[in-house]
Amino acid sequence: MIKLKLFYDKNLKQIKIPSVLKSSRNRIVSNFIFDTGSPHTILNYSDSLRLGIPHVTKSEIIRMGGRVYQSYIFNNFEIIFKSPEKEIIKEILPVRVLKPNSLKMERIEEMDRFPNILGIDFLEKGYKFVCDIVNEEIYLEKEELKTEPVNQYNNSFKPLLN
Repeated sequence: MIKLKLFYDKNLKQIKIPSVLKSSRNRIVSNFIFDTGSPHTILNYSDSLRLGIPHVTKSEIIRMGGRVYQSYIFNNFEIIFKSPEKEIIKEILPVRVLKPNSLKMERIEEMDRFPNILGIDFLEKGYKFVCDIVNEEIYLEKEELKTEPVNQYNNSFKPLLN
């Protein structure tokens, strides 16, 4: 289990988690807010441009902030969390990017105000998540997948002699 520092914005009622975001083209430092009501991890438009993420593969329609957006999926996205003790959690997962339906400056600036959202799809990768707002800490632990030992012998073999 690793301990991460969080930043609690009391005015916006948001818990911001510092992270490193990585695509095949670039790497940046940014923040996520955790939203268990979001089925998907969503990357804001500005960070997607800074990472060089292409907006070509359409995904589902997403409703957010009273508006409807077309999302684009990018499958080779890496999130890196680092503890103050230099422990690291890395996870590759698909991310949705909400692209403005207009390239007018006010629409782009509106999209820039959207936070990056860490959705429930992250926890579904086997993570335990504990949040301690009082001490501004988050604890993350990934459970190891439990697998049965593989039987290298064919159990259907029946002896010829009785």
